[in-house]
Amino acid sequence: MTQISYGLFSELLLVRIHGRAEAYLQASSAERLALVAACRGEATVPDLAQRILSRTIYAQASSRVGPLRELLQNALDASPPGARIDVRSTEDGREISVTDQGRGMGRTELLADLLVPFRSGKAGEPDAIGEHGIGFFSALEIAPWIEVVTATSSGGYRLLVAPLGGGPPYEDFSWTLLSLPRPSPPPSGDGARAGVPARRIDERASEPPRRPATGTSVRLSLAQQISRPALAAEVSAAVGLVDPTVARIYVDGALVNTARARLRRAAEVPLRLPPSGELCGAVELLVGRGDGIEPQLTITQKGLTVATRIDPFPGPELGLHRELARAIMAAGFGLVAELPLGVPLNKGRSAVAATASTAVEAALVAAFERFVLRDALYDRELLRAVDHRLSSVLDRLVHAALLGESITIASAQAVDELDPGARTPTVAAPEQVIRFASGLLDAPLFRSIVVDAGQRPSGAALPPLLGQLHQRSAPLTLRELLQAHRAGALRPLEAAPPPSSSQVRSTMTRWPLGAPAPAPEAAVGREAPGVRPGELVYLALDEPLAQAFWRRLASEGAASQPLQAAAGAPARAPGAAPCPMPRTSREALLKIAVDVPGVRAVAAAMTIIERLDAAISESTDLPASPIWVHQDLYGPDEMAHTDGSGISVNLASARVRALLTAVLLRDDAVAFTALTDLLLHEKTHVSLASYVPRPTAEHGTSFYRRKDWMRRRLLAAIASGAVTDPMRWLAVARRGLVSSALPAPSELSQAFLAAAAAA
Repeated sequence: MTQISYGLFSELLLVRIHGRAEAYLQASSAERLALVAACRGEATVPDLAQRILSRTIYAQASSRVGPLRELLQNALDASPPGARIDVRSTEDGREISVTDQGRGMGRTELLADLLVPFRSGKAGEPDAIGEHGIGFFSALEIAPWIEVVTATSSGGYRLLVAPLGGGPPYEDFSWTLLSLPRPSPPPSGDGARAGVPARRIDERASEPPRRPATGTSVRLSLAQQISRPALAAEVSAAVGLVDPTVARIYVDGALVNTARARLRRAAEVPLRLPPSGELCGAVELLVGRGDGIEPQLTITQKGLTVATRIDPFPGPELGLHRELARAIMAAGFGLVAELPLGVPLNKGRSAVAATASTAVEAALVAAFERFVLRDALYDRELLRAVDHRLSSVLDRLVHAALLGESITIASAQAVDELDPGARTPTVAAPEQVIRFASGLLDAPLFRSIVVDAGQRPSGAALPPLLGQLHQRSAPLTLRELLQAHRAGALRPLEAAPPPSSSQVRSTMTRWPLGAPAPAPEAAVGREAPGVRPGELVYLALDEPLAQAFWRRLASEGAASQPLQAAAGAPARAPGAAPCPMPRTSREALLKIAVDVPGVRAVAAAMTIIERLDAAISESTDLPASPIWVHQDLYGPDEMAHTDGSGISVNLASARVRALLTAVLLRDDAVAFTALTDLLLHEKTHVSLASYVPRPTAEHGTSFYRRKDWMRRRLLAAIASGAVTDPMRWLAVARRGLVSSALPAPSELSQAFLAAAAAA
């Protein structure tokens, strides 16, 4: 067989289009010229091959990450499990190399597969990712000069690629293939020797041939130089989530795919692709936080990044999913969805192919629901990190259930069969939200102690009697706690005893992956379903969600509860007439309503909010906002941003009253965190309204992205000592305060109405 030493990319593609590739590879130099001329004469479009090449090279990647990902993908496909892959660069940033220890490529693979677009030598390999045969061509966009040194167990070759004509874009590329007769260590990737300037690949064509023992090294001469930190960042963005058991990837000697060790598998969902419905594997959802894990949803395949989403569930029909995901990611947790290899991707590998996108999206939603219902709600570390955001979402579900609103699975019924009088937790709530809300209400989240009411002496405290009474541990659901509350059987347990392994072992465990979801009445960890008649339920208040639930009960008017008793004035009944009070500063409040009981507590609460605003403003380089209070002036919201810079607190809001009462009573970290979240929300509105047109300053992806950025800046400033922890001001604000009871909304309203009439 005649060895081909030189040719053009367009010629290889042209003879392939006309079905004469094999004859071309075996022909002599003169015969090859005749074959190419004959193919061009038969072509209806003379420059078709050049057009295809240009489109393949210059229309695949929008950044340098894409070509690097493609080269690393090829290295992963060729390497054995756990092998080392090296990415190296020269100090001047003009050259980079990707070296693997795989099987290498022979002469036919180089000329018939690598250099011909839409041809792949990986067909039929179950673990290979590449399928389109265009990855190598995308590298020509960022590096017109490429050198490939490859060796199998039987031989080695050196392939040189160089552009023709002016560019970019270049009209064509030439290739030169040389044999490597003797073995030599693989290229180090450090370019020329120290003190010798780097040279183009065509200048090195006369160097002595080198042959690695086995594997392939691809050296790129870049059109634009890259610094080593930038190269490490771009490689990490592409392959940072690859499992080290698949391959260990180094950039200039530093291991970059270390993030996988900080991820754990949280859920998996079988995936069937249309139209056949054939099972192609399972979508795995992983969660974690730390170095290399961004607080976003990252979609990967074999660890290679496919796409990233700041907002994982953008559709309006997935509002509850979106709020929960935002809560988790705002605490620094990242979600990674690993797709099975059978899922097709687009040619740029930047998204799932359109034919499979619907099935993949449905699997992502199902995996997230399984993660929340079976894992996240039992992960104490995660809950404590996101308690204020997560409890605010569940708070709406509790509020709906307290009002008697129906939260049922609607998917099993036709629309016209639903009870028209039944209310759902949100206005026109989509089916997905109702179904997910039902699952959240029926998840056994709350560690509780259930005792026989007839055995407990009247007035006796529970903890000293725990060893004497017949009691059982029962992780209860929101529905069951609400039923116990309505029956008058719910009590607080301020200091919960440590659970024994025989009592509540399974309350801290997660469901096995792939196991069917347990029915509410058969939840894992229960000795008996629900609460029996004649039993009392003691709810352990040592968990964030339990504390948030107890505050909600207090704000809804639950009798003889500690927080409500401290709040002084009872909360208004649902549907009660509003008690308006104009937006008022602290000075005006103390002047007009100084005789109203509880006004001093409002002034102390305003001091706390002012110090919290000062900390947020200083850490985010924003001006401080004036703090006011009002009642029923801007609707039912807890707080409102006014005049483009100020923030006003609604004293008629039951939730605000419960939070303010909690922080005035003691250093309640959970209540203070929830108050911080409310203020961050309004502060985000203020910051956006300063330079974004008001209609676009409402809730959206950019809004929550900025809010999360402000939260991270605040936490970083507190951790570094740049700003004082605002919780330290709680004790200062309480100094000299006789009572933490807030004034009744009606009394404040009457005081301001009287002042207005007198004026």
